[in-house]
Amino acid sequence: MQISIQWLREAWLDSSWSTQRLAESLTMGGIEVEAIDRAASPLPGVVVAAVRTVRSHPQAEKLRIAEVDAGDGRLRQVVCGAANLRPGQCVPLALPGALLPGDVHIQETELRGVRSEGMLCSAAELNLADGSSGLLELDAQAPLGHALYDYLRLDDEILTLGITPNRGDAFSYLGIARDLSALGAGMLRAWQPQAVSWAQQAQRAPLGERLQIAVEPAAVQACPRYHALLLEDLPTRLPDHLRERLRRSGQRQVAPVVDWLNLQMLALGQPMHAFDADQIRGGLTVRWARSGEILDALDGRDRILESDMLVIADDEGPVALAGIIGGRRTAVHDDTRRIVLESAYFQAKAVQGRARRLGLQTEAAMRFERGVDFRLGLPAAVATWQSMAHHARVTVLASAMVANAEPDLPWIPLRSQRVARILGFAPPAERIREILSALGCSVEAQGEGSWRVQPPSHRYDLRIEADLIEEIARISGYDQLPQRQPLGLLAPHPLAPEPRAEALRAFLVARDYHEVITYSFISAEAQARFCPDDEPVALRNPLSNDLAVLRGSLWPGLLQALQFNVNRQQERVRLFEMGRIFTGAQQRLQLAGVIHGPALPEHWSGPSPWCDFYDLRGDVEGLLRHWQTLDLEYRRSCNPNLHPGQSADLWLDGSLLGSIGALRPNLHERYELDKAAFLFYLDLEALAKHGKSVHFQPIPSQPGLRRDLALIVPEGISAGQVLRTVREAASRAVREHWIFDRYQGSQVAPGHYGLGVGLLLQEDDRTLTESEVQGELERILAALRTLGSIQLRIQG
Repeated sequence: MQISIQWLREAWLDSSWSTQRLAESLTMGGIEVEAIDRAASPLPGVVVAAVRTVRSHPQAEKLRIAEVDAGDGRLRQVVCGAANLRPGQCVPLALPGALLPGDVHIQETELRGVRSEGMLCSAAELNLADGSSGLLELDAQAPLGHALYDYLRLDDEILTLGITPNRGDAFSYLGIARDLSALGAGMLRAWQPQAVSWAQQAQRAPLGERLQIAVEPAAVQACPRYHALLLEDLPTRLPDHLRERLRRSGQRQVAPVVDWLNLQMLALGQPMHAFDADQIRGGLTVRWARSGEILDALDGRDRILESDMLVIADDEGPVALAGIIGGRRTAVHDDTRRIVLESAYFQAKAVQGRARRLGLQTEAAMRFERGVDFRLGLPAAVATWQSMAHHARVTVLASAMVANAEPDLPWIPLRSQRVARILGFAPPAERIREILSALGCSVEAQGEGSWRVQPPSHRYDLRIEADLIEEIARISGYDQLPQRQPLGLLAPHPLAPEPRAEALRAFLVARDYHEVITYSFISAEAQARFCPDDEPVALRNPLSNDLAVLRGSLWPGLLQALQFNVNRQQERVRLFEMGRIFTGAQQRLQLAGVIHGPALPEHWSGPSPWCDFYDLRGDVEGLLRHWQTLDLEYRRSCNPNLHPGQSADLWLDGSLLGSIGALRPNLHERYELDKAAFLFYLDLEALAKHGKSVHFQPIPSQPGLRRDLALIVPEGISAGQVLRTVREAASRAVREHWIFDRYQGSQVAPGHYGLGVGLLLQEDDRTLTESEVQGELERILAALRTLGSIQLRIQG
């Protein structure tokens, strides 16, 4: 949202603070100021001028010659090609010597044989609009010869605000002024529309009979209040100073009536809508849509409605989607003579998600979804009519209102003891009352150090005690919170079977990985591809189709992050994420990672080979060492997203603990990868069940003996089975065992492969004898032969 400091000071806040101080106060108060910009560049030499005559250019069909009055007693001749040039209009004139945005210097020149003494300017040429539809037309009463910069009061600053989703009240000048006033920036200017007697305005009774408003009983809770005015003699132009307010607030001009409504929405936070009264058939009814009904939306597309969508309809069908967008049939045009001005209160729950579901996002929906003050409808309608009537002879022909019971405002208990516990201090009781009252809350004492507080109707975010405490901290100033060093006794923590998450993160970071945090939502297509056997958990109102279901795997998010980096010339990428996945009604904590690119960083000694399965396996096995004495088994993976020849599943005691492998080649193109990527995941909750306590042992004083077994193994027996059998058969004298070689070639019989197994034998209190070592080896060989026809090739 954009805020004009000039409009803020003139209409809403009496403050002597500088713009910089106002911005700092808002940011520290929880409404981030993202930027401070000038309203316009200086425009030296650009003045207000009136077009007196217009004639055709003798040498150019698209050019015309205008005589303009710049207020100095003589007429200037200017050649112009603007389509909207006509006699009698006031426009900006850049005199010779003027400097326009973009370093454009204006000089007296000759165009197709005709002298031109300056240039008539469009809004785009003055950098006062994004596009140009001809000359910038000014009010007929604009002072001729006056500097345009001074006339439009362009010496203004604009704040760009980042409003958090819970602060729907801050989407208006009134809301920002309220916050600044509570923060001590100045006095909030009183705002209240003048009292109106509709009977005095409705002088043409027959037309008043046409304004029939109803809210169906089923829709009363969604729309408890609906106000409407039937107006005629509408304004045909928005005055220059109001057009500037609209532009500086980030809104484009549409049509005078619509612009007036948008100005009031920006000012007060109440979205309103105008219907062409002569296009309404019968009365207006607020009701739930019927499935399959179609709204001819203002954006030019027909929208198919669903039964949980609230609409405003006439006798022929929906004319607006409540709180979101109007329809084309009743849209206001330049020739509209009468309008029905709608100012209603729609419950946030009746609007939330509907716009996104239909692929819409409007200013009205953004406000109603967050909550609009339910008491603001009638005052906003009155203020809009009065603002129009100040500039045109707008007549109220009729008014109608449907008003049911107001929503209840909760009374929230507040305790100074709780304030002190959460903030570290408690302001004096009088200061707490002062802060909450400044925010519009009603405060009643309930004993010493205790109150009950009722929030104002515009603060939907205040519902529990913690909300009030947050407001106390925010208005007091976060920089005023006490700074205290934590006190604690330093004591060693016993090592647990399950490693801390920080240790796993630190290990991966030490191996050149970067942690990412991706959305917990993925597309239904990605869910079906990566978790084909799981029932997806779908969202009712997803932000987009790419975020439609809860993820059943961390891999889709990691691969998207990898693709993002690779597309930005990052050759060597290592990413990991620790997060939850969702399968049915269950959640599981996983750790997953992906690597892509050279195995080692660039180095002067030469290029590094591309990473492979074993690089990733080294990282995974390093991670697994955080769980003490886990004896895992690698099995061929059946994961459909991994390369069948370069992948494995990790098993322990019949439980699947994770997978590791290369991304399947047919997925490379989808993620725009020219070479292989390797992924892993570990089920941290399953691993936690298999951890073992750490026991410290003294360093052995006796030497260890190494023995190697060169085995000939049938292909049907995996190396993992061999290693597991060695582990089960060995006594405690075998301290370590590992595979150091695998061979398959002409020197081994077909259907077999060679496997080298290393053993380290050691006792704590004595040196092992050769006969003890030999007995250990024979026991291991005997166990291995139970697997099949495993033969000893060499023993060393």
